[in-house]
Amino acid sequence: MDSAKYASAREALRFVKKGMAVGLGSGSTTEIFIDLLGKKNAADDLELSCIATSKASEAQALKLGMRLSGFDEIKRLDVAFDGADQVDWDLNLVKGLGGALVREKIVDYRTEKFIVMVGENKLVERLSGPIPVEVIPLAEDAVKRDLKALGATAFETRRDGRRKFVSDNSNLIVHAHFPPVEKPEKLEEDINRIAGVVDNGIFSQKKPVVVVGRPDGGTKILR
Repeated sequence: MDSAKYASAREALRFVKKGMAVGLGSGSTTEIFIDLLGKKNAADDLELSCIATSKASEAQALKLGMRLSGFDEIKRLDVAFDGADQVDWDLNLVKGLGGALVREKIVDYRTEKFIVMVGENKLVERLSGPIPVEVIPLAEDAVKRDLKALGATAFETRRDGRRKFVSDNSNLIVHAHFPPVEKPEKLEEDINRIAGVVDNGIFSQKKPVVVVGRPDGGTKILR
């Protein structure tokens, strides 16, 4: 197990209180966190209600005996926990290279407190590189042309073996490579204005508390 990921997930547990409505993110660090949270929930009878951001996280939480709900019951989450692919100096994020970005943003933007768990290797000066964009299949090629007009220099559609990867929402994920992003808020909005785009992996509208894990097991908090 990655010691930095485990350290950040373990430290994030301190933000959980009894009776909370909790958002469960996706990805390898969140998988560690859900395992720790499930055990703590059972041992301490925390009575949590959870909304998961992917089918994988949902299945893991159910296996651990956690109560899952939806926004029909929960009006706003108390806290959401998730990982990130990049975190810049202003706490803007790139998330969703694993393909769950739309559900992650739905959950993470609807929480009082947003906790992001990463290792030090995810910290960057500016966001750059592949930014995932969830796209309606019909619009794939048209969206790529529009992304190029916004400054993207290369693209690849995420694949699952020989086939194109299909998200939990039955869409495609295009990885758009951008040079270092000077204005993440603007690029997030500009990408989402493209017809055929469902959402993209820049998270700039909800500033997180970032729990950074180190290989030696230590942690630090960025706010």
